[in-house]
Amino acid sequence: MADWIIDRNGTPVLILDEHCFRSPRGDVTSWLVGNGVYALNGDHIGWFEISTLYDVHNHIVGMLQHACTPQLAERAPAQMPVFTRRPHIPLLKGRHQRAPVSPLPPPPPPPASVYTGATALQAN
Repeated sequence: MADWIIDRNGTPVLILDEHCFRSPRGDVTSWLVGNGVYALNGDHIGWFEISTLYDVHNHIVGMLQHACTPQLAERAPAQMPVFTRRPHIPLLKGRHQRAPVSPLPPPPPPPASVYTGATALQAN
């Protein structure tokens, strides 16, 4: 089943159709092989992981419509365009090394007033 890829502005930029990405007009633009995204000439151009499409610089290109906020998802057209025929998958070229994702920062400490109040209660 096909689903829209929505960018951060709510614009439908691509369609994920099984193992290929299509333009909003329905033309095949790239292939999804595993989690790698490849151009029609076989060049590795990004990744698709957990409903999110990344370029080779690890920047988010867009997310599947069902993974977006309702305000963004509702901007996608209700109907899909007519799909063109899929070309053959080209010989795929080497993948780029993906930049590491930085770990989440530690949670901030509780406000000082919480500790002050507990100390004041114990002192009485």
